[in-house]
Amino acid sequence: MEQPRKQTPRKPAAARREEVAQAALRLIGAQGLSALTTATLAAEVGLTTGALFRHFPSLDAVLAAAVATATARVESTFPAPDAPPLDRLLDLAERRVRLLAGEPGIAWMLRSEQALLSLPEGAVAELRALGRRSRDFLVAAIRDGAREASIRADIAPEILVVPVLGTIHTLAGLSAMHGRRRRARDQEIEKVLDALRRLLAPVAR
Repeated sequence: MEQPRKQTPRKPAAARREEVAQAALRLIGAQGLSALTTATLAAEVGLTTGALFRHFPSLDAVLAAAVATATARVESTFPAPDAPPLDRLLDLAERRVRLLAGEPGIAWMLRSEQALLSLPEGAVAELRALGRRSRDFLVAAIRDGAREASIRADIAPEILVVPVLGTIHTLAGLSAMHGRRRRARDQEIEKVLDALRRLLAPVAR
């Protein structure tokens, strides 16, 4: 007697949507935004294009979900706000660099001008808000550190934050280069963050 075929259990809708959002980030990171089509995305997650549209009404909706996923990942890099000022600044820098180095799709969304021009309006607003929060977090850490003499006070926090942000973005870009070995990448991150620590140190009188 022929045994009935076992059916593969369907994933819950929320889990499938998250899977599609993650796949979109992978495709963007590996091949660029132009590689993200309904066909490539459906193939990446093992769906038909028709099944894909049961979860998302459009490619813009997929991009919005991908940005939401990316934003949640970046939000997880914020340290506790009550940590010592210099520690929370350097912790944020290291966590952010390591995240972006391993997630080129997220790095593209945060660092590329094309992202701001290509993504849906609501998603762009979400990314801009995240950028403002990151800057405000760093400025507050610099201001608190200057007040307690753990960070230099001879440069205004709003100015000193510029090289801090530049270091994070530049180091993330260098670390994400293809062919970089993890050990060499980690050593480079440590060296640059140590240089940033020295840059932020109070100036001797």
